[in-house]
Order: sequence, then structure tokens, then C-alpha cells
Amino acid sequence: MRGIKIGSKQLNISETAFQADASGSGQTIVDSGSEFTYLVGEAYDKVRQQIVRLVGHRLNGGYVYSGICNICFEGNAMEIGRLIGDMVLEFDKGVEVVIGRERVMDDVGGGVHCVGIGRSDVLGLASNIIGDFHQQNLWVEFDLANRRVGFGKADCSRSV
Repeated sequence: MRGIKIGSKQLNISETAFQADASGSGQTIVDSGSEFTYLVGEAYDKVRQQIVRLVGHRLNGGYVYSGICNICFEGNAMEIGRLIGDMVLEFDKGVEVVIGRERVMDDVGGGVHCVGIGRSDVLGLASNIIGDFHQQNLWVEFDLANRRVGFGKADCSRSV
């Protein structure tokens, strides 16, 4: 991964936040075993700041879901999603994974919706993890021989 956009705004996140060091910190992992997406501190902070800037008046500041998600809102999720807009995860060679505004937040019950993103340090990691929630309606292909990952749009609501 090399960047993140929310709506049409490119977030000012340093490239080092997405570059793996010798220990593996900073790498990006595509993990269907993680429910949500996790970002290293700098990236998470910039995402949270932008979302709060867009819809902060609706932020449920004291609510934290499962000790992970603290960008939570009460009210109409579709309306809040429209205010946030699409989130785009940017990769090398112009590859983009678009998380549509309708898939940015998860209904966690009781009329509360949380952006499905947490800080990776709560897991004891210093890596970026794209979790299952943001992989929905995506084909993910792993080319192990060439050390590449590919993404494609899918409609998982249809049976094959």
C-alpha cells in the first residue's frame, strides 16, 4: 500500500508508514482472518482526523467497539456514509481498492455504526492489515511465484 484517499482528498501520510522495515513493521497484509482493517498509528490518525473533520458533529466520542473501533456514530448510516464518501486504498502501479461509502462502516448494534478501522498497535503489531470487512465484494488473487497480489470487483450477493 502506498496511500489512502477519503472522498476525493488524498491524505498526507508519509510513505514510510506503508514501507516494511527489516523487522516487517509497516508491511501491508491482506488477511481474511481479521474482521476489520488495521492501520499503523500515523495512517490511522490521518484517517480518523479526516473522518472527524467530515462528520465530527455526529461522532459518538465515548464509544469504542470491541476495544478496537473508536470512530463510531449514531444515526442514519447511509447519510453518514455519504458525508464520508468512498475510501480508496492505493497501491503501486496505480492499483486502487475502492471501499464504497456504503461499506466503510459496520452496524455494531444499538443504532451505532463504526468505521471498520482500528490501530494495529492494539493488536501488538506495527503493520497495516486489510481485513475481511473491507474485502467484501472483492476478488483477491495471490500470485506467490511473482510475489504479487491482485484485486478485482465482485458481486458476492449473487450465487455462481
